[in-house]
Amino acid sequence: MEFYVYLNGATRGPLSEERVQTLLADGVLQPSDLAADQPDGEWKALADFRRFHAIAVRAIAAADEATPEPQIPAERSFVTPTASPPPIPPSAARLGLSRLPVDALGSYARATLTPDETPFYKTSLHWVVFMRFAIMALLVFLFIAMPFAIGLQALTGSELGWFALPLPALMMLPPTLAFASSELVVTDRRVLIKTGVVRRQTLELFISRIESIAIDQGVLGRMWDYGTVVIRGTGGSEEVFEAIAHPVEFRNSVQRLQSGHATTR
Repeated sequence: MEFYVYLNGATRGPLSEERVQTLLADGVLQPSDLAADQPDGEWKALADFRRFHAIAVRAIAAADEATPEPQIPAERSFVTPTASPPPIPPSAARLGLSRLPVDALGSYARATLTPDETPFYKTSLHWVVFMRFAIMALLVFLFIAMPFAIGLQALTGSELGWFALPLPALMMLPPTLAFASSELVVTDRRVLIKTGVVRRQTLELFISRIESIAIDQGVLGRMWDYGTVVIRGTGGSEEVFEAIAHPVEFRNSVQRLQSGHATTR
């Protein structure tokens, strides 16, 4: 049986059961170090595993009797520094997925990621979200703001009406905020989505719990590479996200990771 050990911000493994027992007995690993028996399994202390419990008890007793050392033992030199990113899971590497730097993600995704989670793909809303508001702003400018300014000047001689001409541009503020704050991220474990500002829509769903991803694209959607993404979970619930950029690539990245999870089980 193989195990994964989480130390100093890095995931180490897979390690065989005999290797973990040896490292634990030698003091390289501590009973409090986190471990999991699957790449996406639950993390818990080594001492909580029945097969390592006896060795962990002896290690704790030996540590209580020994004089504490101020420096880290030389045997722990194999541990990756905290600043180093976790290695790419073998299943993702086989599928040709590239790890994204955490700095490239938005604030929502960075705050939601767990220490051992690796992002592989991101997208956002498509620029088409500006079109409807731009058309509305143009119509307001031509048929409301401009006639108002001309009529006010003709009736009163005042030029104050011309200050109303820039006001339709404020209609572009909602789509600008929504476009700038939207985040759709696919990690080795979950799909993380946040769209909207006033009407905020979020989704955090494990890859293993996604039943299907449907894409609805019209003629313009296929030309400009955007569409509506419908994510259906294993419980039958559906989440709909409109005007998503590169929807096919988004779906393909999720399906690749799902196939990678299936082959590792």
